[in-house]
Order: sequence, then structure tokens, then C-alpha cells
Amino acid sequence: MNTPDPDLIKSKFSSGVGRSSIAAPQIDGMDRLYDAIGEMLLQGTEFENAYSLVIAAGGIQSTTWIRFCVQCATRFDEPPEESEFLSVLEEFSRKHVGA
Repeated sequence: MNTPDPDLIKSKFSSGVGRSSIAAPQIDGMDRLYDAIGEMLLQGTEFENAYSLVIAAGGIQSTTWIRFCVQCATRFDEPPEESEFLSVLEEFSRKHVGA
């Protein structure tokens, strides 16, 4: 299973400095989420549009993303901003498909 590296997430969440450490939750379905978004990115779709389409479609990809965010956010006293989660998602979706 391909999940984000905890150190990368920590570096992306600048607001997490001095807070409890984060370990990427092992969530089944992350590869499908990365594939769904990444394939659209390869076709030239902007990340925000690809993300919106995948989440709006529902299914395993959107529920996986919700579970990942909830499990990840609960590791902080104050959860990171949504934009920080999305930044990590975009990066890993691009890497997953070689974009």
C-alpha cells in the first residue's frame, strides 16, 4: 500500500511544529485515490477539478480520503488546515502516476 511518509506530512503541516508527531495512517484504498486523481492530472486536469470530481463521485476513493483525513487530524491537538491535506494529496497523486 502506498501511503504518505510521516516525515513528509510533518514537513507539509508547518502548523504541526511542536505538536504530537504524525504517523500516516495505513488506509486501504489510498492507491485507488491516487490513481483516480493522478490519471486526471495526466490528462491535463487541474488538481482542484480532479479532486472535486473524484470526491463528488463518491465511492471508495472519497470514503478513503475522509477516513485518512479524520485519522490523520486526530493526531494533532489542533487539526491542520484542509489546504495542507490537499497539498499532500496532490503531491502523492502526481508521484503515484509519474506526473
